[in-house]
Amino acid sequence: MLYYAVDTSFGEDIINIMEVDLAVFGGTPAGIAAAVRGARQGLDVVLVSPYGHLGGMLTNGLGVMDRLYAGRRAPIFNETVEGIINYYRETYGDNSKQLNDCLETRLTFEPRVAELVLNKLVKNTENLVVFKPYFPITIKRTGNQIEEVQIQSRVTKDTKHRIEAQTFIDATYEGDLAGLADVDCRIGRESRGEFDEPHAGRLFTTHGFGAYPLEAAEGLLNLDTFPVTSQLIFSGSTGDGDKAIQAYTYRVCLTSNPETRIPIECPPAYDRNKFVGILESEKESRGKRHYLKSQLVVEDVKTYQIRGARLPNNKISWNDPNLPEINHAYPEADWPQRQEIARQHREHALGLLYFFQNDDAIPENIRDDMKKWGLPQDEFEDASHFPWEMYVREARRIVGRYVFTEQDASLASSFGRTPIHKDSVAVADWPMDSHECRLERQPGSLYDGKFLLSEKTRPSQIPYQTLLPKEINNLIVPVCISSTHVAYGTIRVEPVLMQLGEVAGFAAAMAKEQSVSPAQLAVNNLQHGLVEHGFALTFFNDVEVGDGSRQSIATQFLGTKGFYSDYDARPDDQLTNGVAELWASNYSSLFKDDHDPNSLGGRIYNLERESELPTKKSEFIEMLEAEVLPRDENTGEIENIVSNLGLESDQVMTRGEAAELIYVLSRKEFQQS
Repeated sequence: MLYYAVDTSFGEDIINIMEVDLAVFGGTPAGIAAAVRGARQGLDVVLVSPYGHLGGMLTNGLGVMDRLYAGRRAPIFNETVEGIINYYRETYGDNSKQLNDCLETRLTFEPRVAELVLNKLVKNTENLVVFKPYFPITIKRTGNQIEEVQIQSRVTKDTKHRIEAQTFIDATYEGDLAGLADVDCRIGRESRGEFDEPHAGRLFTTHGFGAYPLEAAEGLLNLDTFPVTSQLIFSGSTGDGDKAIQAYTYRVCLTSNPETRIPIECPPAYDRNKFVGILESEKESRGKRHYLKSQLVVEDVKTYQIRGARLPNNKISWNDPNLPEINHAYPEADWPQRQEIARQHREHALGLLYFFQNDDAIPENIRDDMKKWGLPQDEFEDASHFPWEMYVREARRIVGRYVFTEQDASLASSFGRTPIHKDSVAVADWPMDSHECRLERQPGSLYDGKFLLSEKTRPSQIPYQTLLPKEINNLIVPVCISSTHVAYGTIRVEPVLMQLGEVAGFAAAMAKEQSVSPAQLAVNNLQHGLVEHGFALTFFNDVEVGDGSRQSIATQFLGTKGFYSDYDARPDDQLTNGVAELWASNYSSLFKDDHDPNSLGGRIYNLERESELPTKKSEFIEMLEAEVLPRDENTGEIENIVSNLGLESDQVMTRGEAAELIYVLSRKEFQQS
C-alpha cells in the first residue's frame, strides 16, 4: 500500500494519493465482505464509506437475517452469523432468553451487536484502510478502465484524497461509483413485455396466507417457509414500465424495557393532519386497515403491539413506516438532497409513533399499549438513538453482461430447479418481493407495485456476469447488480449481498494474481477457487456447503454445469447407467464455450425418471477415459488420480464419487488451458 502527497499549487493544495490493489466503495455488509476477503487474499485494500458507521442495514435496525436457507453460503457471512450467536451465548449463557430469541426466527439481533461483530472483523484485518464518512466525487476513466477516484468528506468537505487501484468494487446501496463512471444503469420498473416477466410494471395484487413454498412446508426443500404470498393480480395491472422504485423506510429499533426506553417526543415538523386521515375509512387507500390493522398486532384479546421482528432484550425492528413516492429522486440525488429525503422519512416514522401514542383519534387502550415502546438508550447513541441510515431497498441497477430476470428465480420448464448458469458464483433463496412503488390502489388491492412471490420463487444461481458492467473491465458491482426490478427482490437481502461482495473481493485477488482484469477472468478457475474456500454456487437440499469434503466441492461446481436436474444431489445414491453415460459424454463439453447446462439438465431429468441399472466404478472410469484420452494422453496421471481417490474396484460407483472424479480431472485440465 503506497500513500504519498503531491503539491499541486506551490504548497497551497496538497493531494494525497493512495495506490492500492483494491478500492471498495460502500460500508455495507457487502462492502465489508469484499474488503476483508480481498485483504485476506493478500491485497492492499481501501474501504470508503459515506457514513460514519460501518455495516449498512445490519447495524441500522434490520435486526433479522432475511434468508430461507439457514446453512452456510460464504466464509465471511458465516463468520458474521457465528459472531452474533457467540456474542449472545458468551454474554448471557447457553440457556438464556437472549440466545433463544436470537435463534428463534432466521437469526435476530440488536443493531449494536451486529456493529460490534462487523467492526471487529474489519479491525482484525491487515492491509485494510477505512475512510469514513467519504464518498466519490470525480473519476478518471480511460477506455474500459477506471484509474483513479477522488473522494470527499461529508463532514469536513475536504477533497484532498485520491485513490488509484487495479480493481474497484461498488458495494454501495445506491450504485454511486457505477453512476459516476457513466455505467449504463436502470432505475425503476421494466415493462411486462421487456423480459416477458409476469409481475413486471404497474401491478396490483393481494396477499394470501399459508406456508410457502409448498415444497418447504412438505419437507421437500431444505428451506424455512414464508407465511405470505401474492396470489391474485388485479385487472387494473397494466404492466407498463416507469421510474418508480419500491418504498424506503427506517428500520426503527424500539424497546419496551422501561429502564432503557426513551419516550417518543413530538417531531419538529409534526402535523397530525397527515395521520388523522388514515383513520377516516377502511375502504380508502390510506385507511385504518393499512395503519391500524397492518401496523399493529393484537397480542391477546385486548392488547396491541407494533408489528415488527422481535429482537433480543425486549426490542423489535419496525419495518412498516414506508413512505412511497417520496424516494423516487433518491438514487441520482446528491447528498444534501438525499439527506432531505431521509429527514422526511425520519419525521414520518417518529410522527406516526407519536400519533399512535398521543392522539385522541386513536382509541385509549391502543395509545396506552403504544406508550410501552420507545427508542433504546443503548442503540445509536451519537444519533439520538435513531438509525444512522435509511433502508434503501432499491436504487440503481447496472446493465451488465447478463440481466437476471424473474425467470431466473422461477422453476425451469424442463427440469426440477431454476435455470442453471455455468458462471454461477452465488445463491439466492429469499422470495422475489417489492414494497409499494406508488400510493395508487385498486378496490381490494395492495398499493401499486407491492408483491411477494414466495410461492413462485425457488433457490437460484447468480451469474458472475451480473456483477460486471458492459463498459468497464476493472469494476465489480455486487449490490446494484444487473437485474430487473422484479428479480432484484431475491437479490437485495443482506445474506445474498454479503456473499456477492465476498465473491467480488475474491475475484479482485484472482485477477491480480493472473494479471488480468476481473472481466477477463476464466470463470471456471474463479469457481474452483470459490468452492474450495467454502462458497455455495448452487443450492442443494442434501449437500453441506463449506464442510471441506471433496464431494461437496465437486457437487457445488458441477451443479453449475447441468449435472444435477433438481435440488437433490444424492451423493450416496448409486450412479445409474444412463446418468453415467451422460456425465461421461459431457465431460469434454465442459471445456467448450457452447456448453449448455440447461440442455444437459433436461436430459438428465428425463433419465432419472426411468429405472436404471447401477454402474460399476471400473465401467465409469472407462467411460471417462474415452473422453479424457483424446484431450490428455498421460494415462499414468489418470490412473494416479483414480488411485488417490480410492476408486480402484468393481464396486458400484456412487454419484458423489463420480462427481469427485470428474471435478479432479476437469480442474487439472482447466488449469492447463
